[in-house]
Parts: sequence; C-alpha cells; structure tokens
Amino acid sequence: MNLKREAEIMDTQAHAPDHPAVTPRPVAAVLLAAGEGSRLFPAQNRPKPMTRVLGLTLAERAVLFFRDLGVRTIYVALGHRAAEVEEHFRRIGRRRGVEIVPVRAENWREGNGASALAAVEALTEGEGANAPFWLAMADHLLDARMAEALLARPLPHDALRLAVDTNRAGLFDVDDATKVRLSESLGEMFIRDIGKEIAPWDAADTGLFLCTPALAEALRTAGAEGEWSLTAAMKRLAREGRALAADVRGAQWLDVDTPQALEEAERRLLAAERGKAHDGPVARHINRPLSRLITRYVANLDVTPNRITLFSFALAALAAFVMALPGWPALALGGVLAQLSSVIDGVDGEIARLKRLQSDYGAWLDAVLDRYADAFLLFGLTWHAFSAMQAAGGSGAAAILWGFAAIVGSFVNSYTADKYDGYMRRKLGERAAQRFRMGRDVRVFLVFLGALLNLPVLTLAIIALVMNAEVIRRLWVLRDA
Repeated sequence: MNLKREAEIMDTQAHAPDHPAVTPRPVAAVLLAAGEGSRLFPAQNRPKPMTRVLGLTLAERAVLFFRDLGVRTIYVALGHRAAEVEEHFRRIGRRRGVEIVPVRAENWREGNGASALAAVEALTEGEGANAPFWLAMADHLLDARMAEALLARPLPHDALRLAVDTNRAGLFDVDDATKVRLSESLGEMFIRDIGKEIAPWDAADTGLFLCTPALAEALRTAGAEGEWSLTAAMKRLAREGRALAADVRGAQWLDVDTPQALEEAERRLLAAERGKAHDGPVARHINRPLSRLITRYVANLDVTPNRITLFSFALAALAAFVMALPGWPALALGGVLAQLSSVIDGVDGEIARLKRLQSDYGAWLDAVLDRYADAFLLFGLTWHAFSAMQAAGGSGAAAILWGFAAIVGSFVNSYTADKYDGYMRRKLGERAAQRFRMGRDVRVFLVFLGALLNLPVLTLAIIALVMNAEVIRRLWVLRDA
C-alpha cells in the first residue's frame, strides 16, 4: 500500500479550494464487449452482448444505462465476432441517439485488460487526456444509484473509483464474484486487494468504474508483465493508493454470464416492474401478478406497446358485444373477457418500461381507448340487463337508469383521477396514496363478478353508487387544496 499517496488524496479532497464537491459527470464511457460468452452459451457461438433479456439485448440495456447518465459517446471494445457485434451496437446508437465508437481490440483473447486498454486509449485521444469516464462490462445489469455513489466525492486525476457491494449475503453467485478488501480513511474508501480468490474480503466488484486516464497506465504496466486483466491493473493501483471504492449496497446489479444468471436477470427485472404509480387495489394485487406472467413471454416478441393497447381495447369491445347477447353463458363469458382485457391493459405499460419505449402518445392512446372500453363494457352490461328485464315482462327502466348513472360516474371518476392522484401523492406519498385509489381496475372487476353471478342490474347499481360516491369524496377532499 502507498500511505503517502493516500494522504495526498485525502488532503486534496479536504483542502483544495477549487475542487468540486462532486466529480463532474462524465460524457463518455467504455463498454467491454469483446468476450466469447462461453459460460452463458456453452454449446453455441452466440455473441454475449446480443443476448436478449426481456425484449432488449444486454448491449442495448448497457447503452441505455449510460445514455440516462448523460453519456454522449460510448467506446465499445470488440473482439469475438467483432463485425456482427459492431453492427448491432451501431443500430442501437442510431435508434437511441448515442454515438457509438467501435474499437477493435486485436489481442482481446489475452484478457479483458487488453480490450479495456484499446478502448481507453481511443477514448483519451477522442475525449481529452484528463476527462473522467465510465467503464463497465456489456454483460452487466446496473443501477443508476451506483453511478451517483461513484460521483458523490471528487475523484483525483490519477485514480479511479470502483462501485462495490458490501452486502455479501445478497450476492447471486458468490463463488464467481471478484472480491475486494477495503479500508476507510476520513470517509474515503480504499481498495487494498482485489481478486476472485483473496481472503479475507469485504465486498464484491460490481463491474462499474469511474475512471481517469490513469487506468491506461496501469493496464499497460500490467500487460508488460504478461497480466492482461482489469484485476491485475487494479491490484497495481491499489498498491499505489490510487484505487478507491464506493459502497453501493442495496443497488440492483447482476453479472449475466451463466444461464442461471440470465434467468435471475429476467426475474429481477420483472420484480422491479411494479406497474403504474396510480395502480388501484385490483390492479396491484390481482392484475399485475398475471400481467407480469404474460409480459415475460411477450417481451421477446416483435410487438410494440401500442399494439398491445389496441389488442386490449379490441378484447374489451368483444367482451361488451358478448355480454350484450341474451343468456347467462354469454354474460359470464363477456365478464371473463372484460377482466382479461383489464389484465392485458397492464402489459402494454410493462413492455414499454422494460423495452424503454415509453411515449406521451402511447400513454394518451391508452387513456383514450380505456374510456371507450369502459363505455362499451357498461353499455353491453346495460343492454343485457335491459333485454333480460323486458323478456321477463318488465319495462327495463331500472337497467337504463342504473346503466346511465354507472357510465356517467365512471367517466367523471376517470376525469377527476389525475388531479386527485397528484394531490394525494404530494400529501401522503406514493404508497399511502394508493390505499385510497378507486378507479378502472375496480370497475372492470365489478363487471366481471356481476357477470359471473348473473346480477347485471345490481352490478350496474353498485358501480354507479361507488363511482359517483368516489367523485363526491374527491371533490370534498380537494375543496381546500
């Protein structure tokens, strides 16, 4: 270890008047995508960066991670099937608005240090000799909170900082993890040693680095000694007191290098997909668990969120038509189709978020078609009730009146939802606000139950009373807001 260098780092951070409180946010990144991926695909020769995880390749998820951090240019180190992987990254860059600079690492088979050196040297030529930059592996899923932790303290011009996870019990594959031994001084965390076999150890290497061009020097030194790995370069920087760390405990990250890790990546992405902020109780506890099952299989298909929105609407229209037909079997089938359309109505948003295809138009289209679907479903139920009452010798007036009240209450409920939801979130917070949510998910579920129980008039009455009462309650709550 180099205690003198560590003292210089601490003194610079503590006393330099022109030192920023945090590291400037980098606008360039290095992405290592040269490996063969033999552990992920032992029987195939498929490039690992082009592996799909719920609709997006690992390469695209990595590019989007850096784009969201404000990165404008990504230098991609290429090796295995370089031409194919390069074209894949170029298409991503054009589609997502990021400049991709491919870098062919001629000796990539020597180790990831060789790939990293080629890309870092290209970056320092293109971005300037002293600019900080990110570095990550193309097969890692990363969390934006990790980047914020790395930027929270100033980074000396001749050092780097690695995101480490001290939650050892939460590691997915502890045997394969690169271990890190740490020490702390005046709030700064220093790396003492790093490697897969070191003991004792304090944290795991997450694969996200905040670097300076000093990394190139360490990679060259290690390579000159025949050690072409990032770990070898890190060991040298650690001995010189220039390898810093930031604990990202609690952040979500994963090294996707085995079939088991690929399954875990899908599981985590789906688990993180909690739906819309204003989901009601039925959507949260019934629809979302079902929609996530559908999303898992639909995500890798070539289908857009807007197409799913249109399909959900078409299913609701079919449900309304079937419910309007005479007889309980048609009514029950229509109710089931209505609830199925409500479940699928959540899939479009989940796909949009997982594939990063959110748009204002898509959200607006979904809202508009939901209103039409609501009107169709309630009218279909009303027509069924009206026809049944007339067939039994009645006038059907009760069905018309309750149906009208249900449709009006439902529309006004939807109209008032945005302002009310926003106020409740500001006042009570996200989770507390959801406890008071009474919206479309409850309405369609009532249609489903009423159809199964063959109680169309009672169902319309309940929907009318509940929805209009909710509107009155919202008006009362917001009267002074």
